Amino acid sequence: MRSDAVIPGSVSAEVMLIRTEEVAVAIGSVRAYPNGFEFTLHTRLRHEDETGPGSADPLEQHGRWRGRREPGDVLRLGVMYADGRRTATTAGHPFFDEDADADRLVLLQGGGGGDARRWDGDFWVYPLPPEGPVTFVASWPKHAVAETSVELGGAAIRAAAQRAVILWPEEPELDAGSASSWRTETMTGGGSVTGGGPADPGAGPGADRPGAGGQGMRG
Repeated sequence: MRSDAVIPGSVSAEVMLIRTEEVAVAIGSVRAYPNGFEFTLHTRLRHEDETGPGSADPLEQHGRWRGRREPGDVLRLGVMYADGRRTATTAGHPFFDEDADADRLVLLQGGGGGDARRWDGDFWVYPLPPEGPVTFVASWPKHAVAETSVELGGAAIRAAAQRAVILWPEEPELDAGSASSWRTETMTGGGSVTGGGPADPGAGPGADRPGAGGQGMRG
């Protein structure tokens, strides 16, 4: 996961993923950390949803009063790296897949909010991309939007990660013979503790640079 002890580097990038007469979806506020990056997904509807009240989250499959939405109601979002790794919001939670590759690409939805016409939500992507384009893919059949894609530069995200500021160093390890000895550690998705300098965005994070595992666009 991203670290709360890091001020991320900003990427100057706002891209329109979907724009029709009735709906718009954009990606902006890209923030890079030593071990991954965040972005904000913005959705806008020209008119309120006339099918009845429900969750404002366009990716959520369960409306608050309507029960489970039909598959075509849900906005689908995916991310693909230049090396072929891919994942999507339909892939399920990666930490519950014991057979998943530790190097898989992870896309996690964070906080968000909105109403019947607008919604803004944050997403975390792990790990940092390799050189080459980072491709965002979306479709929204409910609004007659077939699969569409847009690219950001992986090099720009990696450069921003090098500008991230790590606020506090790792807590020192106390005497191993002391009964109260402890050490602040962060386990990666593979269960090991790794570390890396701020100038090496591809290195595994330490206690102030948490990690996770990531891969696979399914479904």
